[in-house]
Amino acid sequence: MHSPEQANSNVSRRSFLKQAALGAAAVSGGLFHIGRARAQSKGRMIMLGYDGMEPSVVEAMLERGELPTLKKLQEQGTYCHLTSTIPPQSPVAWNSYATCKNPGGHNIYDFIRRNPKGPKGPMPLVGTGKIDPPVLDEAGGLKTPAKGTNYRMGNPFWSVADAQGKRGKILNIPFAFPPDPLKNGMMISALGVPDLRGTTSTYFSLSDGFTPEQLQEDLGGGQRIALSFSGEDETGFTVPGPRDNRYRFSDPNAYTRSSLRMKINRKDKQGVVVADGKQVDIEAGTWSDWLELRFEMSPKEEILGITRFYPLEIGEKVRIYMACVQYHPDAPYTAFTEPESYSAELKGRFGLYKTIGWAYDTHALRQYDLDEEGFLKDIDYTMSWRDRLTLDELQRGDFDFLLSGWTATDRAGHMFWRFRDEGHPLYDASAPEHWRNALEYTYKRADMQTGAVLARLREEDTLIVFSDHGFGSWRTEFNLNVWLQENGYLAVNNPKQAETGFLQGIQWSATRAYAVGLSSLYLNLAGRETGGVVKPEEADALIAELQAKLGEVIDPKTGSKVFSTLYSGQVYSGEAKADAPDISLGYSPYYQNSRGTSRGGVAGPLFEPVKDKWSGEHAASDFKNLPGVMFANRRLEKQEPHIKDLGVTMLASLGLDIPADYEGENIL
Repeated sequence: MHSPEQANSNVSRRSFLKQAALGAAAVSGGLFHIGRARAQSKGRMIMLGYDGMEPSVVEAMLERGELPTLKKLQEQGTYCHLTSTIPPQSPVAWNSYATCKNPGGHNIYDFIRRNPKGPKGPMPLVGTGKIDPPVLDEAGGLKTPAKGTNYRMGNPFWSVADAQGKRGKILNIPFAFPPDPLKNGMMISALGVPDLRGTTSTYFSLSDGFTPEQLQEDLGGGQRIALSFSGEDETGFTVPGPRDNRYRFSDPNAYTRSSLRMKINRKDKQGVVVADGKQVDIEAGTWSDWLELRFEMSPKEEILGITRFYPLEIGEKVRIYMACVQYHPDAPYTAFTEPESYSAELKGRFGLYKTIGWAYDTHALRQYDLDEEGFLKDIDYTMSWRDRLTLDELQRGDFDFLLSGWTATDRAGHMFWRFRDEGHPLYDASAPEHWRNALEYTYKRADMQTGAVLARLREEDTLIVFSDHGFGSWRTEFNLNVWLQENGYLAVNNPKQAETGFLQGIQWSATRAYAVGLSSLYLNLAGRETGGVVKPEEADALIAELQAKLGEVIDPKTGSKVFSTLYSGQVYSGEAKADAPDISLGYSPYYQNSRGTSRGGVAGPLFEPVKDKWSGEHAASDFKNLPGVMFANRRLEKQEPHIKDLGVTMLASLGLDIPADYEGENIL
């Protein structure tokens, strides 16, 4: 088993070769790889990645005979646990998969990062990347197109293979946006692709029954729009789209808008939505087709988008969920495929399709603007589309490796764990059976898809099916910043701002440590943070003190320790180590950072029950407790593999040079 993110102290043959390659680099100044490996297989490499599949659930289903294809792989090839990253968060783990490095090498530590050099103190930021909106000239013409940036460092293994002439198909691998340049393959990005507003996903809830209080409520990841119907049951409304940075955020024109009209038939629970002469039918309890929208930024520049609808009610009241406005495959806001024309090609094959990275609207379900039935129907729709794309590309051939990813297995865990844990505050024994078994349903679909892929493989092909981390129940929120405040490590000078979050209202001159993100704790370090007060020579002692004190925190209700392990930044290595959190949290089962702490807030009681539909979690759990799973149609040479090993294994299997800075090992 890999030690936590650091190389084993024993010098392996592979470590020796790395050192030799680095030594040669110092002499010749060239680009260095470990020597070319002999191809281990004449066949192709196919990897199917399912986000967040939990080993205990998989193993119980294998025992019951509910995963026949995976059972076959277990018996004829390999089944084992796959070690995840510190922390076992999706953006962290998937980037370790891509780059074959620990987070210190690829620079992604959390869903949320912070800029330590904010004007008044540290500031939270999205942890994985950003979108810069287009820039228009004075005449309204396009000066600079919108551009996506990935904060990931390191070269993904599929790019290494591509540079050596191998043909690859990279389909929906999480947190690989923007797509990487390829000479010999194709790629479509998924998790990480934002909506047209540049957010992870911002939905719209439409209703003629909102109260003034509901309209003023600050929704996470959503907006409510009041509908006012005429006597003919017709109405019009607008929705915001792309950012127009010619205007300040406070300006009504800050986001370009698109106009829509709606007519409903309350008796039949049906209606129609129209935009720019195109329309879709809507019906209560049914997902609509895609509706194309147009956003005119100027007479010279317009941006296309797509959305669809799920009416919860069309009757005495109208209540309709409208999906976030997404990239149009024919004219994407920024490229989400490589080559860029691939997105339009897929539309030609399959019609309009979902392009948002956050593929399942957990925000809307959490806030009762989408119901469980609509959410599960969307899981079916989206898994089916990704299944179809994968099988179609497999059938078309012309590749040396194919990588494909799914995230429904993770989202079902987040949203439906409350129906499987009797100790969860929202447990409901009377919930419908298909809600209680929603997670197993996605696993069964994964098994069926694996079977369909396996049936199309050649005898010499290698198949690996894996997950990036496991899963568990989240019963209790821990307000870490409140603990820091109560224990004298953090001070507040504006309680109202501190409650809002975003590291506001903190008295930095009297603060030695703070938390922001799902799993990250930082020192307020002099010379690194704006207003830092902790001297660098005092940092190690303060980290050890925090580890010791937090390690003894007990939940008075259960008598359990809140933390399993607290990892110092020394577990990381690589070019991005300087940006690592000073402590990466490893919570015990059932505990995670509170939502307030995650957004940099300081408020509330120390412990709070989770009264949120987002009831399963893994983001700040101890990685030792939440490995992923791995199946293969071949036997392993190495036991207890790490997610960093998979890319190296593919390169070795194809007989390719392996970059000297890759940390993974060949496991076949």
